[in-house]
Amino acid sequence: MRTLRHVPAVAAICMAFAVPPATAQSGSAPDATMHDGIWRVATEPVTGPCSKRMEFKLAVEDGQISYAGIWPVDASGTVNPVGLITIRLVRGEETVSAKGLVRGDTASGDWVSPAKNCTGSWIARRA
Repeated sequence: MRTLRHVPAVAAICMAFAVPPATAQSGSAPDATMHDGIWRVATEPVTGPCSKRMEFKLAVEDGQISYAGIWPVDASGTVNPVGLITIRLVRGEETVSAKGLVRGDTASGDWVSPAKNCTGSWIARRA
């Protein structure tokens, strides 16, 4: 695992795990615990000076995301009824926003770091 230097990687992973997909049956609510567990996240920078790919783990419990690393990162996010997620990550003076969708044991989305003028994508898989 590489050293986390950019919050975008954290944002990407946090997004991947908090989103319960919409259920196939109409009228049934998604289970907030269906994505609980440890997830392996990989980020890919697309634009800007953030050139390093990052890999790390996130933990999900009762639909709440937490960073499973050693750096001081604050992560918060929401999940809407159709399984879309938005995340905000803060590390020091840098804030990263991410969004995505979980489908089964895979999740993916995009992230943006306004302070570093970077954007990218992320993918996560349940460990």
